[in-house]
Amino acid sequence: MRELLPAFVWLQEHPAWTLFTLMLMAIHALRNPAHRRDLKSACSQALLVLTLALLVQMQGTWLRLPLPDKWLHELVTLTAGLILIRVWGLLTFHLLLPLFHMRIPQIVADIVVTLAYVGWALYRLYATGLSLGEIVTTSAVLTAIIAFSMQDTLGNLLAGVSIQLDDSISLGDWLMVDSVQGRVVQINWRATTIETRNWETVVIPNSHLLKQRFTVLGRRTGLPVQWRRWIWFDLSLDTLPTQIIALVEHSLRETRLPNVAPWPQPDCLLMNVENGIARYAVRYWLTDLAADDPTDSIVRTLIDAALRRNDRRLTPPIFNVFMTKEKQHQDARHKRHTAERMAVLQQLPLFAMLEEEELLQLADQLKFAPFVNGDVMLAQGELAQWLFVLVKGEAELLIEQEGRTLLLGRLGPGDFFGELSLLTGEPSPFTVRALGTVESYRINQAMFQSLFVARESMLQPLYQALTRRQQEQADLLAREANQPTPPQSRDLFDKLRSLFGVK
Repeated sequence: MRELLPAFVWLQEHPAWTLFTLMLMAIHALRNPAHRRDLKSACSQALLVLTLALLVQMQGTWLRLPLPDKWLHELVTLTAGLILIRVWGLLTFHLLLPLFHMRIPQIVADIVVTLAYVGWALYRLYATGLSLGEIVTTSAVLTAIIAFSMQDTLGNLLAGVSIQLDDSISLGDWLMVDSVQGRVVQINWRATTIETRNWETVVIPNSHLLKQRFTVLGRRTGLPVQWRRWIWFDLSLDTLPTQIIALVEHSLRETRLPNVAPWPQPDCLLMNVENGIARYAVRYWLTDLAADDPTDSIVRTLIDAALRRNDRRLTPPIFNVFMTKEKQHQDARHKRHTAERMAVLQQLPLFAMLEEEELLQLADQLKFAPFVNGDVMLAQGELAQWLFVLVKGEAELLIEQEGRTLLLGRLGPGDFFGELSLLTGEPSPFTVRALGTVESYRINQAMFQSLFVARESMLQPLYQALTRRQQEQADLLAREANQPTPPQSRDLFDKLRSLFGVK
């Protein structure tokens, strides 16, 4: 019987290590899907070596391989050792060390594994009977040949080491190289790999990266990662630029938008004036650099909503040569919007008692007020100048109490708010904040009083809405203070009776 190959002998003597290695490979594949490709490649190579080892073991009278037995034995042993080094390199640097919160740069791991390859190869040369002097001489010659023929590769290696040592680029940084932007996902011995927002992977040789200028986006020493973005929009000069700037900045700063840094605060600037058109720019700081376009879209939507609530539009006006057609278009659009508002108002219980002519008058003077997610529709302590009626979407009622924000309830289509200030002159006891996109109509104080205050039939529904919210607020505050709910006062009812002229 032929003597077993060293690889088979090792497997027989160390079954526990073999099973342990296979178990770690399975765990690594489950925990790190990005390395499954490397593990599959190592397994395929191991199967090829195992097949070669079986062929060498079985060769005899019916199977003859074209190489001497000694060479075949050494080839199997050498390749098996190289594969084992590769597998344990993956497991050590990407599974075991990270479990102990030790993150080793990829280029260091590559160098260590490469040195292990070289060491194993030199050891096998020594095991075949070569003297140490012959090995050193051979290695020196090979090193000179490799250094001459692989100048670019060595340049990439040294450049990668330099990048790691001076910490100019780290994993997770966002780079801009020429016109390419992406997040650094790997720095190995040959190249730096970045992934773009377009689901592309760009591989940049380290030597090329070191020779030219690159920009690390969103990084400043000692500060969190954030990147300034610019949003441009145009308006006519019908409104003072200072008013537009104050309006947009107020809306941006009171709304908690996702991925927008609270500091530095977003600001609005007048950048240019030409042909009666003012060009503005909003600047904000992006905290998640992967979400640049979606966050830009959210900011633009917020700007548009804030302007629409104040009867402004992002599109510049049409010039005089088109004035007649534009006027006809505006009239037709106004009639269409009035009909749409009539249909909505007829379905709301608050306006059920109004006649059709009064509904038409109301629909004609309603102001469309859109809001986006996080918009503060009414702030606690603010004196409301409008009655808001929700048409689409939802909003939440919040109370600020001793530095805490308490949820009072939610508003949906058909609900209204702002009536307390219009009826009693008192500031709002709660904050109303939009949940998602909200469409609402708002009624000014003059229209509200002319249509509703003169109607005694409006007393009961308004009183019920006000008392329900006051009771919910009192219950919430009592629960937070762990005290019984105080009895409800009749002052509000008396104020409403006086306002509606009821004795």
